[in-house]
Amino acid sequence: MDSSDKDAYTQATQDQEQANDLRNRITAYTAGAVKYGNVDRDWANTWLIRLGADPVTGSAEYRINVPITGNFGKTITANSRAEALAQFAEHINRVTAAGQITDGRCDGVYGVQFSTDYEPTFFSGPADVPTDANDSVPGLDGLKQGIRQMLKEGVTEQGWGHMYAVKALELMELPPLPAMVSKVVEVPVSGTTRLNVRVFEGDGDDVVQQAAARQIAASQMLAVVADEVGEARVPGSGDMGLRLVDGDDDSDVL
Repeated sequence: MDSSDKDAYTQATQDQEQANDLRNRITAYTAGAVKYGNVDRDWANTWLIRLGADPVTGSAEYRINVPITGNFGKTITANSRAEALAQFAEHINRVTAAGQITDGRCDGVYGVQFSTDYEPTFFSGPADVPTDANDSVPGLDGLKQGIRQMLKEGVTEQGWGHMYAVKALELMELPPLPAMVSKVVEVPVSGTTRLNVRVFEGDGDDVVQQAAARQIAASQMLAVVADEVGEARVPGSGDMGLRLVDGDDDSDVL
């Protein structure tokens, strides 16, 4: 092996060690963001797998059910069997209407049987992320770019704290994030808001409406409980959609 081969081998070994270190670090930083920053774990693991890093593990609540057959039972205090049957029928109607056992103290299910070929159904809980979901693990340069892009997306879309993302890149000796800027946008909203309008006692509805109109015109921001929020549209689609109002030019459509 000549000197050039040795240099290439040494560089490749160093790059691999650095890549492994970066993957370990981004998993650790992401685990903290998921645990303390409410960052979505499924989103985070999708990125980590894409980067060839270990996914974030942790406990979650899973709700599962499976069809059963059995007998519904109820303990009833009554003066006769006829009265007991009438009360029992009321409980059957209650459970049937609710679609579930609602009184855990007294209701009971007995003789439960499960089908031999039952198929459990998940009603909540995150999906497992396959660790071999990505066959094309990026090299060192792609890993560095991917980590920066992951953190940018985390800050703007996932609530990842900007200060913590900046610090993470600094500790990993990666290029810093771009400067954050504020963008003012207009988005079509259909909804209802409530205003406190000051008028005089005895004023009619027309006066109230005029006062509300003036207040809306003077307001810089209204707190809206939206029934419907317009979606961003592709430029040139003919729909104004989400509209950028930034600087002197407010005609750009996002």
